[in-house]
Amino acid sequence: MDKTGDDRGYLELSRSPIRFEPVSKVTNVFFDDTSKEVLSVRGGGTLGVVVRGVGRDHTFRMEDRGTISSLKFSPDHSVLSVQRSKNSVELLSYSDGEVGPGIVQECRSKSASLLGFIWTNKDDLVLVTDHGIEFYQVMKERLSVRHVRSYSLVCSWFVWSTECGLLLLCVGATPTTTTLQPFTFKPGQSNKLSKFEVEVSGSGGANSPGITLGERDVYVGSVYSQVSVCILKHPATPTVAATLDVYTQNKDGAFKRTHICRLELTGRFAINIIDSLIIVHHQASKTSLLFDIQLGSEVSNGVTSVYPITVPRSVQPFSLVEADAVPSASSQPISVPCELYAPTWVVFQPDIVIDARLGCMWHLQLRLDCLAEAVEDKSQLVDCLLRRKQAKPLVLSVVRQVVESGQLASLGQIFDKINLAYRQHLDSILQSQMGESVSSPTPSSSGVGSERRGVVIEQAEMYSSVLAPLMEEAEKYESENQDQADRTGERPNKLSSRMVVGVVIEYTRSLGGVGVTVQHFLHQLVINALVRARQFYQLHQLLQYHVLADSKPLACLLLSLVGVYSAGQQLSLDMLRRLNTAHDEIIEVLLSQHQVTPALRYARSVGLAESVSARKFLEAAMMSHNLQVFYSTFTFFALRNTKLRGSPAFAKGEHCDTYVEHYKKHFGDIPDYSSQQL
Repeated sequence: MDKTGDDRGYLELSRSPIRFEPVSKVTNVFFDDTSKEVLSVRGGGTLGVVVRGVGRDHTFRMEDRGTISSLKFSPDHSVLSVQRSKNSVELLSYSDGEVGPGIVQECRSKSASLLGFIWTNKDDLVLVTDHGIEFYQVMKERLSVRHVRSYSLVCSWFVWSTECGLLLLCVGATPTTTTLQPFTFKPGQSNKLSKFEVEVSGSGGANSPGITLGERDVYVGSVYSQVSVCILKHPATPTVAATLDVYTQNKDGAFKRTHICRLELTGRFAINIIDSLIIVHHQASKTSLLFDIQLGSEVSNGVTSVYPITVPRSVQPFSLVEADAVPSASSQPISVPCELYAPTWVVFQPDIVIDARLGCMWHLQLRLDCLAEAVEDKSQLVDCLLRRKQAKPLVLSVVRQVVESGQLASLGQIFDKINLAYRQHLDSILQSQMGESVSSPTPSSSGVGSERRGVVIEQAEMYSSVLAPLMEEAEKYESENQDQADRTGERPNKLSSRMVVGVVIEYTRSLGGVGVTVQHFLHQLVINALVRARQFYQLHQLLQYHVLADSKPLACLLLSLVGVYSAGQQLSLDMLRRLNTAHDEIIEVLLSQHQVTPALRYARSVGLAESVSARKFLEAAMMSHNLQVFYSTFTFFALRNTKLRGSPAFAKGEHCDTYVEHYKKHFGDIPDYSSQQL
C-alpha cells in the first residue's frame, strides 16, 4: 500500500490539524486526555510551555525543577498538575497564562510508586500507584487537598477513559496477570465494580505462558451507548491472526465478553472508536478495518463473531503545507505528503491521531460515502448507515441507487430496516409524551448509557427525496420515448412508472408491516401515476384488495378523478362506508351528484335523520329539477319538523323560505302532518 493513502479510503484526517512543536532534544510533548490538548514543554518549562487544542492556544513559563514525566491541567484550567518524581504530584495555581504557587501531594504510602494521575472532575484528582488508587478533592480557593478514599490493591498499569468515566487497573502480583479492576467516578464519588479476567491468547482456552496483557492492548470507549473494553489478543503462534475481544458492561455494571472482531491479520495495531464503529489500524499493511458489532452473525457460547464491514483501505492522503516555504505570487503553496500509519503515530480515544515527529494532531473522520461505494450488500449497508450520525442523505441516496440500478430483490429488506427504525422513533416520542423513561436497557453508571439515536427517515422525506423524483423522472422518460415505443412496439429498458409504482407499494407494505399509518400523499402518488398511464384495471385491483388502505383523503382523491375514472365514485363511497366515520362526507358526495333520495336513506340508516341540514337537501332536490324528488324531500322534513316541534313549519334559522315558496307554487298549502309518522 502506498504510504500516501487511498483516495477512496473510509477515513480521513481533519483538514486543519492542530500544529505544535515536534519532539526534540529540548522539547518534550504531552497529551492531556481530559482536555484533548497537546502541551509542548521547551527546556523543562523555562523556555515556555505551548498549549494547543481545539479553540485553545496559549503559552506560559514555569520553573525547571527536574524532568517532567506527566503534565496536565484540571478540566477548568485553574490548576496545573506536574509529575516529576515517582511518589508525588505538584499542583500549581494557574490563571491567564501565569503559573502561581502550589503544593506537593505525595502518595499516602511512602513505599508506593506513582504510575500516573488523572482528573476525574474539575475538583477531583486520582493518583494511581502500584499499591492502588488514592482519591482526593482539590479545593481551588486556597489550593489545598482533602483525601476522600483509597483502594488498596496491587497494580501494574492503568487505562483511563474520560468519555466513559472509567478507570481500568491491571491488578495481580505476577507480571502475567490478566485481571482488570474497573472503577467509575462521579463528582466527589467513586465506585469499585466487579473485576474480570481477560484472555490474551488462544481460542477460548487458558492463557499461554509468557503472553502478557499490556496497556497498549486495552482500549475503552462507548459503543452504541454502552461502555466497552476492547482487548487486542495476540496468539502465541505468529502465523495465527490476531483478534479483538469486546467486553460490554451489563445492567449490573459487570463486564462480559460479548463480541470477537476477527482481524485476520498479525502485527501491530491501534484502535479508535468513532460513531460506535470500532476502527482497527494495521501498521504493516497501512490499512484500517471497520467493525460494526451490530452486524455480527456467528454466535458461540454467547459471544458473537464480527467481521470487517468491507475490505481494508488506507486513510485518505494528507499533505502538509511547508511552514518554511514562501511561494511567489505566481506559484502555489508547497505541500508535502504525510506518511500515514507512521511508527510515530499515537492514537487516543475517540478519534485523536498524533504524530509527535511532525508536530500534528488530527481528528479522524469517517467517509461514509466511500464506505457506501465499497459495500456490495446494500441491505447490510443500509443496516450499518441507519446507526450512524448524519447519514440520512446517504441512506436516501442508496435507496434511489438501488431502484435505478434495478436491484429490487433487496428493496423490501431495505425498506423494512428503514421503517423499523422509524417505528422505534415514533414509539420513543410517544413514551416521552407519556412521561415514560426512554433510556437504554443497559444503563451505564458513568452516564453514557442513554439510548443512542441513529438515522430516522420519515415518510415525507422518502417521498420528496426518492419516490416523487423517481416517478417524475420515469414519466418524463416515457413521455419523451413514447413515439419510439409506438413505432417499434418495444418499451425502452429504462426506469418505468410501473416500476416506481411497485416500489411505492413495497414501501407502503413495509410501513404497514411495522404498524405505521401510511400518509395519503404516497397513495396519491400511486393513483395519479396509474390514472395518467390509464392503467385502471391495476388501480381497481389495488383498491379492491385493499393494497391501498382506506382513508378519507384517498376517497376524496378518487372522487376528484371521476371525470377520467368513472368507477372512482362508487369505490370512494364504498371506502367511506367501510371507514364508518365519514357519514357527513358520504352524504355530501351523494347530494353533489343530486342523489337526494339515496342520501336521505343513508342518513336514516346511520341515525342522522334528525340532525342533517334541511336546507342542503332541499337545495339539492330543487336543483335536480325533479318535482317528485322535491316533494318527497320536502315532505320528509315537514314530518321531521312536526315530530320535533309539533308544526311542519321550518325555524327561521334554517333559511328554508325559498323552498317553502317553491313547494306552495307547485303543490299548494303545506298539509297538517300531526297524525302522520316520519
